[in-house]
Amino acid sequence: MTDKLRCTIAALALVAGFGGSPGAQEPQGPRITRIEFRPASTEEGGGMIISLLGSGNCTYAIDYGDGKNETRTAQLPDRVQHTYPGDGEYDVVATAQAPCQGVARAKIDIRSIDRGIWGINAEAGPSALELLVTVSGRGTCTITLDLGDANTQTFEAALPTTRTHKYAAAGSYVVKATTVAPCRGQAEMKVDIK
Repeated sequence: MTDKLRCTIAALALVAGFGGSPGAQEPQGPRITRIEFRPASTEEGGGMIISLLGSGNCTYAIDYGDGKNETRTAQLPDRVQHTYPGDGEYDVVATAQAPCQGVARAKIDIRSIDRGIWGINAEAGPSALELLVTVSGRGTCTITLDLGDANTQTFEAALPTTRTHKYAAAGSYVVKATTVAPCRGQAEMKVDIK
């Protein structure tokens, strides 16, 4: 799949290396803490961006869960780009080499999106308390945009599409875009309205 965006629906990290009891001190020094995923944009070349979080300079082995792996040395956090061979669930494991500590595990569920949402972006609108929300994706979809203030907009549009919303009061809100079959995907972000 050349230019189809690959999207992560579920990514859960499990951290190993510190299972201390209450009051125990967390280990010091370089260590891996967790793995995060996000789809790479078309401009970035597609695939997935895999972020390995932690601290310090670490050498680690990363198993992408699809039969491919590599050993890297980097200052954490580190970012790698990987393209999976097809839809499915993949177990990603990053294992630190001494003196770095920790093991991070995460499961990623890859589903190609021919039609659907893969991102959301927001910026201040032309007037006070106004927000411009851009829903990124591909195809024409029915979108429900939950603006986090008890207001929603449901509409059909070709993606990407931009909508405006004026908030009644300043504050922090979670904006979420969802869709229905045959489109797939969802995206959300926190916005601060001033």
